Amino acid sequence: MTATATRREIVVRGFFWALLVSVSLMTIYFVITGGPVKQEDKEHGQAELQQQIIQYKTALEKNPRDLQVLVTLGDTYLNMNNIRDAYRMFLRAEQVSPNDTHILSDLGGIYQQIGQYDKALESYRRAYQSKPDHGSSLLNMALIYSRHKGENAKALELLQKFLAGNPEPQLAATAEQEIARIRQAMQTTGRPVNKN
Repeated sequence: MTATATRREIVVRGFFWALLVSVSLMTIYFVITGGPVKQEDKEHGQAELQQQIIQYKTALEKNPRDLQVLVTLGDTYLNMNNIRDAYRMFLRAEQVSPNDTHILSDLGGIYQQIGQYDKALESYRRAYQSKPDHGSSLLNMALIYSRHKGENAKALELLQKFLAGNPEPQLAATAEQEIARIRQAMQTTGRPVNKN
């Protein structure tokens, strides 16, 4: 009888440990992700965004050069991953304010997404020129030079300049990882590595 009770205790303990682990994992999942998104919530969010878009378009009918509305509408389209309409809004906004860093940076991001790297570089360069403390433009230019243009020396130069501006830690880590990747690639190909 004692052996059966022990076996039963083991099974019961195993069940409770498995239950405890399952509940713990589910709790961690809900804390990290916020839980599954209900279809109703997703549809409500989309409906809300569509309503905002209608309001922005109405405002633009009254004042087609309202920079704040153009940029906000462009950002809304970007958040919806509607690149085509975001691009159109940012081009209109650029006509109103040709040196606005936000506009130029978002245009650079759009060009980068669609593979027009020369146009992306030009937009990021203009954004950086209009606001020299706009470090993310330097970082984005460096990533294009290293990953799409094969100009590692130029990329390293921009990354060092970016890091000299004391960027936020997450962006600095990205830059440092890219520097390490470039140096590794340059060593592998036998090209000289700039040790700056």
